[in-house]
Amino acid sequence: MKNDYLYSTTHKAVVHIKLKPQSTYIFGYSAEERSHIGDELMISHPDGINFIRLNELDKETIEDANTSEKYFLRSGISIKNLLLQSDNRNLYIDVTGLDNRICAALIKNAIECCVSLDLDNVIVVYAEPGSYNTKQFKAESVFNDLSEKIEGIEPLPGFATIFPEDDVDMFLVALLGFEGGRFIHMLENVQPQRENVIPIVGVPGFRLEYPHIAYWGNRRPLEETDTWRKIKFAAANSLVDIYMVLSKIMNKHPTYKMKLAPIGTKPHAIGAMLFAIKHPKKVELVYDNPKRKIQRTEGVGQIVECLISKLIKEN
Repeated sequence: MKNDYLYSTTHKAVVHIKLKPQSTYIFGYSAEERSHIGDELMISHPDGINFIRLNELDKETIEDANTSEKYFLRSGISIKNLLLQSDNRNLYIDVTGLDNRICAALIKNAIECCVSLDLDNVIVVYAEPGSYNTKQFKAESVFNDLSEKIEGIEPLPGFATIFPEDDVDMFLVALLGFEGGRFIHMLENVQPQRENVIPIVGVPGFRLEYPHIAYWGNRRPLEETDTWRKIKFAAANSLVDIYMVLSKIMNKHPTYKMKLAPIGTKPHAIGAMLFAIKHPKKVELVYDNPKRKIQRTEGVGQIVECLISKLIKEN
């Protein structure tokens, strides 16, 4: 967390957020209360900000709720047309209510727009939950507390790097959440050498007990692979911290490639995406595309802003 203050700002409530002038703010709704902070920001920032609310039409297509214009996640040109539809130089991506597939397409193309100087700043916004619904996580290795099912491993839009499965100089780095079933599914499909599996658990968690729930939910795969001995830790709500932890792993093993499985918190998933953007020839994102349950969390916790364009440029 020592680098977090360089790139991130944490707010106790939406009323404390002051968006930069000449900005575009992209967000989407989910069934969770915390995904609606964009509505409050529209009220407090009535002028000078272009708010774009996205609807997910299918796995490959999104829609601007205001104009009904459709955009295609796997088309860089299409997504950049969405991002650059105004002359605003600052882009906010509120990932709270957006599926990781949508986040991946937006973030990948937004960083490219910074490189091409079409944007000055790209800022990720994330609202923490007040609490998770975790009643059944002591049932061993289940998916169905937060996810109804897993649709299968498939590259995220914009992240099509695929490494051979039999490459011995390869780590599987799994960013763990509560759902041990997802970790088992990942191990069965990727089939890494056991000594090359590195789990990462988020701490301290949005609440004090959450790391213990993550341990408990994943206890079967951690015990069977003996990887509990190699667990590393990163702040659960910090995409900066997970980015730095991944950098340390890569620096320690410079000849190895990395299969990176973001199956934990949304900030960890975003940090993994940024790390894959930074190291396209050495990192493969491995994602299992869970179908989320309608209601997974309650309330709104802290809200984090992170200047990702600066983070990836300087690190």
